[in-house]
Amino acid sequence: MHKFKNRLKYYLIGFGLGLVFMFFIFGNRACAWLPENRVKNMLAEKEIFVGDSVQYLMQCQNVTNDDVYRLLNEEGDVDFERSITDVHPKIYLFQGYKDKKDITITYALGDSTTEVIGFEFGGNTCTTVLSNEHKNVVSVPEFKIISIIEEQKIRILDRAQCQMDAHGLTNAEVLNFHLHATNVVEMSEPRLEPNPFYWMHGMIQNVDFEIKYIIGDSRTRIAEIIGPVETDCE
Repeated sequence: MHKFKNRLKYYLIGFGLGLVFMFFIFGNRACAWLPENRVKNMLAEKEIFVGDSVQYLMQCQNVTNDDVYRLLNEEGDVDFERSITDVHPKIYLFQGYKDKKDITITYALGDSTTEVIGFEFGGNTCTTVLSNEHKNVVSVPEFKIISIIEEQKIRILDRAQCQMDAHGLTNAEVLNFHLHATNVVEMSEPRLEPNPFYWMHGMIQNVDFEIKYIIGDSRTRIAEIIGPVETDCE
């Protein structure tokens, strides 16, 4: 019995040190099983919408799409006391900071979508007569797309390599393209299963290019490069 207690003690010490080590290396991402992170993941993995009246008030108060996603990442904290989880859809309030001021954004978690249904920031002095019946997609901000693309190793597929060579582009120029590019919303499919993709638009050597990134389970694949040169790459 004494040996068992010693083994258990050493196991728990080792397990605790492992958790601390993982937290320092991976931050909050290492604790996806925590209640707050589970809520964040459930909300963020669905397409996010906002009604026209809430969107108007957000624009009036300078609350942006970036703020909507930023609070769902590491910068926001769930206010469990004010959240309402015994209704459908469940209502979650997230608190954070913007311009050194408190900001709270309220999300409704539906079966297949998430909706921004309210916020608190700077006194909310704006008003609107819009009905909030018309819903708009909250586009994924650039910082979030960059993190998605960089979450895994980036691989250039054969067709993209052929197009890259035809335009005289270097590996470094293509692999760093997303850092200075913008998302082409109408061409991207961020919720497509099993492989969502993003089209990014930017410039290389003062020339316009569009590059397609396919997000896989273990790789981000650069699948296509569109530029001024017509190619017959297959």
